[in-house]
Amino acid sequence: MNRRPLFILLNLCASVIFLYTEDQSSSDWVVPSMNPKDLLLLKQALVPDQSIKLQVLDELETRFRLGGISSGDRPVLYILKQLVEEGVSVRIHSETPRTFPEVRRKAAFLLGYIGGTEARRILCGILFQDPEPMVITEAIHALRRHSLPRTYEESAALVTVFSRHILPKKDANLAYAALLLLRDTPLEFHTPFSSELFSYVITIPDLPFPKEVKTLAKEVIKRWIQPGEN
Repeated sequence: MNRRPLFILLNLCASVIFLYTEDQSSSDWVVPSMNPKDLLLLKQALVPDQSIKLQVLDELETRFRLGGISSGDRPVLYILKQLVEEGVSVRIHSETPRTFPEVRRKAAFLLGYIGGTEARRILCGILFQDPEPMVITEAIHALRRHSLPRTYEESAALVTVFSRHILPKKDANLAYAALLLLRDTPLEFHTPFSSELFSYVITIPDLPFPKEVKTLAKEVIKRWIQPGEN
């Protein structure tokens, strides 16, 4: 009797049970029911090898472009959540350091196209947690694909991005992405965190940023002050 298929299946189940118990303690994200194909992708996504993780993302992107993924596809969203949090979230434990910023960046890119409330929540978490400006920039561009008003959490996350990354590090690419988001969906002054964001943006024209960033900051300021004018 060939016991290898049974061994693989048991190994997959053990991995999923482990993830389930970890997620229960700090999030409403639990491992959803998965078909064997998605279970295998989840297992591969957890392998500490960048090339394998990127293969998982390539397969998910192909499936999405063929119409096989919707914004309510909980198994796929769970897999992407694991990929964007590995090495960043305190809920991901490993004996060896795991940091794959290119994997996290590409996962954020795909989340932006999948869309939906759950994808937005995951992208918002990237703004709060990820240390890499490249990944945060991709997550902000992904959020720009959602034309809905900014949520309370997203506004708070933008405050974190400005205070932790843009202003201290003078990161022009990240600043430009954040300003584009604020230009596309400007906040009203009575909304949460609008005053904090305004106080950050208003300093940019006087800081050593490229001309394009300063010009965009002035446009965002104008739209805040004169919301009815383009």
